[in-house]
Amino acid sequence: MDKTGLTVESLKLLQDWSKWLVTLETAICAALWPKLTGGGEPPASLYLGWMMFWASIVTAAILLISISVYVRRVDTSGESDFRKVRVLVGIEYAFFLGGLFCFAWRLAQVWLSS
Repeated sequence: MDKTGLTVESLKLLQDWSKWLVTLETAICAALWPKLTGGGEPPASLYLGWMMFWASIVTAAILLISISVYVRRVDTSGESDFRKVRVLVGIEYAFFLGGLFCFAWRLAQVWLSS
């Protein structure tokens, strides 16, 4: 398989992984929504985590659109598009990991307070 074929295949795998990540984050946001909108003042860590997951979903949507464009022109654009993909993936994962950290922080607070 040539370099172009490998690049297209890696972009397809990244696209599949991003779709699964969006599904997971959407489920997490849906599960957190009743806690955020219920009675009382929810902790800031839950709000921050929820916003981080949504920011990751938005970044993933931009990434998914970009991948479909980049696959069409993989022969002509080459490395510059792949750098953009890496930046978007880094941002997506940073938001996702930030959301996980906020959620874990909240769980640790609940666990340590009981």
